[in-house]
Amino acid sequence: MPRTCAEIFADIPHAFIGDAASEVSGIAYSSRDVRPGDAFFCIVGNVVDGHDFAQDAIDAGAAAIVCERQLFSVDLKGATEVIVSDARRALAEAAALFYGQPSADMDVIGVTGTNGKTTVTYLVEHALTACGHPCGVIGTCGSRAAGRPVQSLHTTPESADLQRILGIMRDERCQAVAMEVSSHALALGRAWATRFAVTAFTNITHDHLDYHKTFDEYFAAKKLLFSDGYPAVRVISTFGRAGQELAALCRKAGDAVITVGQDEADAIRLVDVRRAGAQTTMTVSLERLRALDVPGCADVPDEVTLTHGLLGDFNTENVLVALGCACAVGAPPERVAASFATAAPPPGRMQRVEVASKMGFMTFVDYAHTPDALEKVISSARKATDGRLLLVFGCEGDRDRMKRPEMAAASLESDLVFLTNDNAHGERVMDVLDEVVAAFPEDMRAGASSKVRLIPDRKQAIRGAVDEAREGDIVLICGRGHEDKMMFGGDTVVFDDVEEARYALLMRAAEERSEVR
Repeated sequence: MPRTCAEIFADIPHAFIGDAASEVSGIAYSSRDVRPGDAFFCIVGNVVDGHDFAQDAIDAGAAAIVCERQLFSVDLKGATEVIVSDARRALAEAAALFYGQPSADMDVIGVTGTNGKTTVTYLVEHALTACGHPCGVIGTCGSRAAGRPVQSLHTTPESADLQRILGIMRDERCQAVAMEVSSHALALGRAWATRFAVTAFTNITHDHLDYHKTFDEYFAAKKLLFSDGYPAVRVISTFGRAGQELAALCRKAGDAVITVGQDEADAIRLVDVRRAGAQTTMTVSLERLRALDVPGCADVPDEVTLTHGLLGDFNTENVLVALGCACAVGAPPERVAASFATAAPPPGRMQRVEVASKMGFMTFVDYAHTPDALEKVISSARKATDGRLLLVFGCEGDRDRMKRPEMAAASLESDLVFLTNDNAHGERVMDVLDEVVAAFPEDMRAGASSKVRLIPDRKQAIRGAVDEAREGDIVLICGRGHEDKMMFGGDTVVFDDVEEARYALLMRAAEERSEVR
């Protein structure tokens, strides 16, 4: 529905040059996407400045140009110029108004942290749906509105896209939305103008320091979701020190805080955990949850028992965070707990790859691309077998180079390492691999030891690990998870770890059948 410039910018400090009554029929922040009648926002990025493309937007039919400085060198051709102090923030606020403030009509649950965001949002979606509350999900593996796919880019879409997607979810009658909120998105204001019912924190470990430069800056970006700019009920995992620190800050600010952990003071407390094969059973105390001033939590039971089939200790923490998020929006704890028995892992998160023929060993694909995540995945796999762990992993090019030595160290907790390419981007594959190899102890380096095998071709590395596996072993293929493309320089190729693992398993099964004959 078209809106006038005056309506869109009524609550945003601005100056008009032109007709405030001009109608806007869409929101754009890339000149390539401008359609006649759109308002084009000149975003100042790290690489390009949107002001340089204002004329292109006007030529494409933009009705309004939103900029941070007056554009003397462009021919407005009747377009209205709107001058604001911060075009990126104005984009978020204008988009929220243009799409009718969709987040105000749903319980939006924002989840941030280094690891676990995708799993928590999937678990929340699954639990709320099981409780009769249609739920949308937005994140790394894409977006869905009550089960229907919605096209989106980025873990957390740009603010204009985010508000459009939230509008679709509202129109699909979603009562809640579980969305991942990345540190990049927080630093860039993509979630600004979104009204959250709940903001949740999983953990923080070494990642994205190519962008944030220091760990403190990285944590500061995460903390933004728990600042007064995003008022909400806070659900915070206190299994790590960072969560304990964040919970204390939120309490000091007067927020309602639901802590999730093992301490007597935690609102959702892990009392007992038992594992039998692929199943984990947990007893969880909710006594302190009742004492909190959180609507819907006054009548929760003393404790609940739940079972889930997600492999890994880290998934025990993810389940508890998801339980906290669902309870925070009023879902009955008993029904939420029961729903986890049928929850499946998200794509590429400890996803088991199987073929018709029983191989005698297990193969998993996981997104673990940080040192902490790799350590946890390996540790969890250790508990699932008495056999060997065969690890396929690499490090991305053009990304946080400081974590490469830590990834190398973490990988040595496995029994056999297949070091390979993982999205070289603009770097040479061998330059990335050489840095990782250099971080191994001298006697463990590829070629000097049978423990580390350097196989730059990822397809061959996966095939090598599958062919090497014996009865009782586990093959772990880490780093890319759900991703289905790899980048080399300017080229992008289709590559899916799950499909490659399935192919390798089928090939081995066929060869073994042939040998038997």
